[in-house]
Amino acid sequence: MLLALIGLVVAVVGGVAAFWLIGPDDTVQSGEQALSSKGLAVASTPDLLNRHGPVLHVDVRSTKNQPVFVGVARDFDVSSYLKGTAYTKLVQVQYPIALTTQDAKGTAGPLAAPDTLDWWVTKANGAGTQSIAWPIEDGPYDVVVMNADGKTAPATQVNLGIEIPHAFRTALVIFAVGIVLLALGILLVLFRRRPKKAQPTGGATTQVLYPQDNSQSSQPQYPQYPPAQQPGPAGPQQPQGPPPGRPPVPAGPQQHPQGQPGSRPPAYGQPPQRPPVQGQPPQQRPSGGGTVRRIVGVGLAFGLVTGCSAIPEPNSVKVLTRPAITDAAAVAVIKHYNDVNNKANSTRNSKLIATIEGGNLVRESQAGYTIDQYAKAKPMTAFTYTKSVIGAPEFGSYPMRFVSSSGISDNPKYRHVGLWERETAGSPWMLTFAAGVPTTVKLPDLTGVRPATKADDTRLAVAPQLAATSLATYLTGGTKSPRAAAFQPNAQITSLLAGIVNNRAEKAKQRGSTRGISDDFAAPSQSPAFVTKSGTAVVFVSLTHEYTLLPGANWQFWWAGMPENAFSPATVKYQSSLTSTTIHDAVLLIPPKGKIQVASFESQLIEAGGY
Repeated sequence: MLLALIGLVVAVVGGVAAFWLIGPDDTVQSGEQALSSKGLAVASTPDLLNRHGPVLHVDVRSTKNQPVFVGVARDFDVSSYLKGTAYTKLVQVQYPIALTTQDAKGTAGPLAAPDTLDWWVTKANGAGTQSIAWPIEDGPYDVVVMNADGKTAPATQVNLGIEIPHAFRTALVIFAVGIVLLALGILLVLFRRRPKKAQPTGGATTQVLYPQDNSQSSQPQYPQYPPAQQPGPAGPQQPQGPPPGRPPVPAGPQQHPQGQPGSRPPAYGQPPQRPPVQGQPPQQRPSGGGTVRRIVGVGLAFGLVTGCSAIPEPNSVKVLTRPAITDAAAVAVIKHYNDVNNKANSTRNSKLIATIEGGNLVRESQAGYTIDQYAKAKPMTAFTYTKSVIGAPEFGSYPMRFVSSSGISDNPKYRHVGLWERETAGSPWMLTFAAGVPTTVKLPDLTGVRPATKADDTRLAVAPQLAATSLATYLTGGTKSPRAAAFQPNAQITSLLAGIVNNRAEKAKQRGSTRGISDDFAAPSQSPAFVTKSGTAVVFVSLTHEYTLLPGANWQFWWAGMPENAFSPATVKYQSSLTSTTIHDAVLLIPPKGKIQVASFESQLIEAGGY
């Protein structure tokens, strides 16, 4: 009976799994479920995809006939994208299907249109039903459902499916094993063994009785009954003696105490039945127990061997990283920059250039527009960055950066070296540093670069941040600065320092005209640095140069030339101080041993005036 019950349970489980939950496509489907948000998106938590291997199927359609988006991405990308925005978290999926959600508070957005972002692992976007099929990877990933515009709240119908390889076949095997176990169990019930009746060996019937202790006792007494009389064969009948080794007992009925029924003696050749001990149940030997255990054991082993391949592995990766950008996406970013940059340059549109440039670079470009407009210069001729080599380091958080080395369409003597940055997952890629490196300078291969770490400080001739501050100290102190010896000679720096010396000499000729002149160079607290495969570090440094002249008593000064006049006309005079701010962009190459090479050094005045 136990085997039949086990078989029934296994058959029901296998049948339900095969014919209701899974189906021939090996996919467990949820059926269409309503999924909506008061915010701008619905995003699963990483705990929902805590096993890898199966294929995740998601079908989404809008209930309001709006274009929809569905995608899968790493959790740190999704978290950055949705940070500060109101959205809905999908925290639990249960079968029979039940979706549990939580609302995350935040602003109403809007978000960047999801389809324009390059970090999705897989995605689908458009009108009607949008579908994705993604083999679940090890690590924290999220599924995101939202409207394609990133501006309106989604109201959707979602069908979720998990495709597990060989799941249908495994369920059928379990179903078949259950049927076999059920059949065997029924057969064992129908044909189980029954006790045999005693058969006498002689022609005459013989009563074999054992002495009975009829003394009063707390133990229960069991009656004795004589064996049934059976007719013997024809001919003289001989009385049967007791079995060998047993004492003879008298034939005939035995008297028992009142109220105590008799008990039947064992058949000849069988052990006697003994009364149970007080406090213990009568011992029974299960019929066919060994067979049941063997069958169940074999069935479980077979189920494990055939079914384990269908059990997804639990995730072991806790932290994910990825290249900041793919080469194809980086080329697309640079192409977009070329188009927008040329349009902004042609009209000197400061707002437009700010959509593709950031950091100090956008200040430099806008200052250049101001100077060109004041000088009534012709718009810059269109140019493009070509044949770009991309260095995309691995990142696991934001901001992210990548570097590029490109040809310049209108200036073959230089290569453009750019630093591109994305502040958040929803931000566009911005060019934050640009420098023209002469083709005579040998740049290290930028492919395979990685962000510099503290450990690199001891592997390089100079730690990257120390190199940046050393350059500022060198320029502030001039050629006699102790830091000058750490750098290889550079023509642009030599010219800059010579100009500083000449300016001070000119002012010194006018005795009493100035109370002091200062040129202070400052490096940022952090300068982006990357280590190449050759071990050389590339450091991008933007130095701020503050120039201050303090007029002497009864003296006044003004800016008398370009480019300063674009910010302060010559008609404006200052008696307290004359000031200007210039940004100097330097590309430093730091080898494991030796001096620092200044691969590029370019300057842009961004402000001039006084008090």
